[in-house]
Amino acid sequence: MKREICYALTTIVLLIIAALPQGCAAPPPEGESGSEGDDVTTASLPWTGQTEKFTINAQEGVRLSDPAKEGGTAYVSFASNALARTCWKMGVRLTFNPSNNNYARFFLAASSGVLADAPDGYFVQIGGAKDNVGLYRQADGQSTLLVSGRELMKGIESPKIYIEIARDDDGHWTLRTRTEAEPEYTLEGEAADNLPFEPVACGVYCVYTKSRCDGFAFHHIQITHDVAAHEPGEEEPGEEEPGSPAPLSPSLPDEVKGLLLFNEVMYDPDADGAEYVEIYNPSEEPLLVPALYLYKMKEDGKVYSTTALWEGQAKGKPIVFPPRGYLCFSKRPDRLAARHEADEERLMEVPAFPALNNTDGGLLALSLVQVPATGKTFDKCRFNNGMHDVGKGKTFKGLSLEKVSPELPSAASANWRSSKDPSGGSPGRKNP
Repeated sequence: MKREICYALTTIVLLIIAALPQGCAAPPPEGESGSEGDDVTTASLPWTGQTEKFTINAQEGVRLSDPAKEGGTAYVSFASNALARTCWKMGVRLTFNPSNNNYARFFLAASSGVLADAPDGYFVQIGGAKDNVGLYRQADGQSTLLVSGRELMKGIESPKIYIEIARDDDGHWTLRTRTEAEPEYTLEGEAADNLPFEPVACGVYCVYTKSRCDGFAFHHIQITHDVAAHEPGEEEPGEEEPGSPAPLSPSLPDEVKGLLLFNEVMYDPDADGAEYVEIYNPSEEPLLVPALYLYKMKEDGKVYSTTALWEGQAKGKPIVFPPRGYLCFSKRPDRLAARHEADEERLMEVPAFPALNNTDGGLLALSLVQVPATGKTFDKCRFNNGMHDVGKGKTFKGLSLEKVSPELPSAASANWRSSKDPSGGSPGRKNP
């Protein structure tokens, strides 16, 4: 029996179709290939939320139109429990090229209609750090990238794109897109993910600056049902032949410098503490990293010690750095949690964490690969007693070195200081 999709306040007639193996293609709505044609279905949905910040009509669909003309966020949503065997289609028009400060999300399924509260669920993001469309899951306020698409909006001042997302009842997702100039959809990627939550809403969420307060529009939103199940025997996303290396995350470019940065180093802890390095993701988006290695280097840059902080090949999944967030790596995260009241979810245990020189300090590098290779080093930093600006004693015991500004270069000694935290360090959180 087909699951019913119910909308509060208004009865919406949905297209019920049998999905083709290539996707969930349905006859395009009137005017989809251009700017003409009414969008009565989208305008008729029972939108709630910050409706005063949007214009909703048959000509434009749902368009951000913040009367305050100030930057910020805005959302509208409608009730929907659709998730399994479902396809979502929509058109998106922007009057600008998206950026880190101007992007939009369409929540396919959310645990709450208040999209500003970061509900659990799934969404597609249009723009951000890349000029692409990505599929994400969101749980406990943290977003995880599942599919990263091509940069189809790169160099386009006013993108007009169409998006199609399908999910079967086994949790197999597909993402397809096309631009206004493309006659067919392109498969951006597939993922297998089953987040346990109760979907209650779909909706639009915009992040924008003052100059873009009316630059987003979603139109011809369709929800279709009865998507075919993923056929048994088909290769699952990410499945590799035994012994083959794990692929790099699609979110990583060829040159990774600056994508992750050192932010804090504890090299001479008290007896009840532990050595650690803290790493910062300066991006507005989560960063998926398949492997992470810490190098100890000599003054001439020669690596003499390599430690795996994370190996996706062994653990079977990438490590996820939250947007503008911190992860801390140590041999004894239990001690860090007790001494520094650190969030245990931000502490990564590394049983073979290397000993750091308490007297002479040293040089460290953070790399994507085990053997040094061009373009695969995220960041480098130095640590020694001379970089402290205050101290608890001659050896600065129990006091970490922290960056003054996480985004500024780690190689600059002037950007480091003694920790200002009363416990002597702030592993896994913003420096005080």
